[in-house]
Amino acid sequence: MTFDEKTPEDIIEYLRSHPEEENACKSELIKTHFPFIVHTISQVTGKYVEIENSEELSIGLLAFDEAITKYNPDRGAAFLSFARLVITSRIKDYFNKERNASKTVSLEQLTEEQGEIVKHPDTDSNNDVALEIELWESIISKFGFNLEELAEDAPKHSDTRNNAIDLSEKISDDQEIVNHMYDKYKIPNAKVILRFRTTKKTLKRSRKFIIATVVILTKKLSLLKNWIYQDRKRCSSC
Repeated sequence: MTFDEKTPEDIIEYLRSHPEEENACKSELIKTHFPFIVHTISQVTGKYVEIENSEELSIGLLAFDEAITKYNPDRGAAFLSFARLVITSRIKDYFNKERNASKTVSLEQLTEEQGEIVKHPDTDSNNDVALEIELWESIISKFGFNLEELAEDAPKHSDTRNNAIDLSEKISDDQEIVNHMYDKYKIPNAKVILRFRTTKKTLKRSRKFIIATVVILTKKLSLLKNWIYQDRKRCSSC
């Protein structure tokens, strides 16, 4: 394969259908995007990255390689946006370990440090949850709210929450409405009300939660989806 004028997404797609060329593809991606990797590390650390004997650079390169392996175009993010999240996450994990001050991320109690979510560094599972949370937040921010606002406005009563999840599932299965949401970054209220026999009050009361749940379902954020349905079972037994 010639790499001229190929996007990172093109190269990753080619890599997955030609695993025997994995080393060549990854080397090309790293070589082409080395300045991007260094710049991302500098943004996280707030300092110049030394090319020689830099632990942060080593971690950043490994994180970029990880991003190549884990990238899923179906989730709607460009590769470099996803790679930035992975590099940022792994560098912060490194700093947390160095400070011996690990903090666990949960969906019930999101801990923030300097306005950004802190990831738990101990397991790959928690790292993957953190990455899904960051991707989730990056998408819902386009709808005009953040995770803190979502936590404040999320339905507290189990019946209200379960009704909102039911409606979110119906919306997620309707490609026309989903396309409208991602095109306009808002719910087409009239269509949803007519199509699913719901009320304006229901939409208004649970709008942010419904949007956030639709994003989880349509972007295939499987770990966050597990959390939603575990929580639903817990509510149903209340």
